[in-house]
Amino acid sequence: MRVKILAILRQLVGAKEIEVGLKVGDTVGSVLARLAADYPTLGERILDDHGNLETFINVFVSGRSIRFLDGLNTSLNEGHVLAIVPPVGGG
Repeated sequence: MRVKILAILRQLVGAKEIEVGLKVGDTVGSVLARLAADYPTLGERILDDHGNLETFINVFVSGRSIRFLDGLNTSLNEGHVLAIVPPVGGG
């Protein structure tokens, strides 16, 4: 499964995309937890101390916000693309 890392978060993992092998029963939360373990500085930015998604981070599964799906419990399949989007400011 492809995980797209957008904007400033790319610097924390050194790539625009990461390939993640899915396990049976994987959810957005379990994949984010694995990414946080593999990339601790990314984990610090996207997850709070309890493993919940920071309120200012948006996560999309194949273009759909997990806020309108099942949140961190959203099931994932091999064909899905996960996108992690930090807040973007401008002026």
